[in-house]
Amino acid sequence: MRQVGGYDIEDVRKIQGRDEVYLYDRSLAGLRLRHALDALAQTRGRLLVLGCGAGRYVRALARVRTDLELHGGDLSLTALHEARGRDARHHYVGLDASRLPYREASFDAVVFFDLLEHVPDYRQMLDEITRVLVPGGVLHLFVPLEAQRGTVYWLLRGSRRLPINRWKRDHVGHVNRFRAEDVLHDVWAAGLEVTDMSYGFHAAGQVHDVVDYWQRERLSGAPGLLPPSAVNLLARLTFIPTWRLSYLEDRLYSGRLLASGLHLTAHKPAPAHAS
Repeated sequence: MRQVGGYDIEDVRKIQGRDEVYLYDRSLAGLRLRHALDALAQTRGRLLVLGCGAGRYVRALARVRTDLELHGGDLSLTALHEARGRDARHHYVGLDASRLPYREASFDAVVFFDLLEHVPDYRQMLDEITRVLVPGGVLHLFVPLEAQRGTVYWLLRGSRRLPINRWKRDHVGHVNRFRAEDVLHDVWAAGLEVTDMSYGFHAAGQVHDVVDYWQRERLSGAPGLLPPSAVNLLARLTFIPTWRLSYLEDRLYSGRLLASGLHLTAHKPAPAHAS
């Protein structure tokens, strides 16, 4: 699926992964990188980053884990062209995450961030990840929990004035919405054992997100009371505190209350030794 609503994965204006992420960045991306590196601490060999976009997390992981053989995969050929242009050292492959073009037991670890919500056949994607992992291999992921009870997304699920779930579908292609228990069940059903989990993207991050997508919707031509210049100004004034607060709240608190994101690490079980 290459287009959802008004979102086209080849639209150069919407390519993800262009910016850089560094280990000690005081940002949500920096926190996600540190979670992934913790999950990969004992991993050696080959790592596949799915939904890599223009490659920021491939480049970020490579700066810290120079011992790993890194592969990035994405459905967007435009994004992959940018990734290869910025990083010729690593392997970038066009792929559908629910039909991975690799043999069984090809990778020692698989990582993805903000991908599961974009893949229509996401359960098949998890099955494919299990297939390409070696026994004992690691999956680490971050997924938004946009159906999680108590979040801003859940509270606005029926809103006509602020239809955040429709905005996310139309502007970035979110076709799935999850609760934490959904993700846990589907990872388990794919044959993986969850070994660690924590939560993120709490209240300030969600407010930031709603304002971000309200701005996108208005600037795309949707009607509203405020002129575009006022929309931009209000968004900027909101972004300044909420983006800093979203980092601080996730840095200081990783609990489930008010969280709309899940960091999860799982392993593919090694076969039991015959007695």
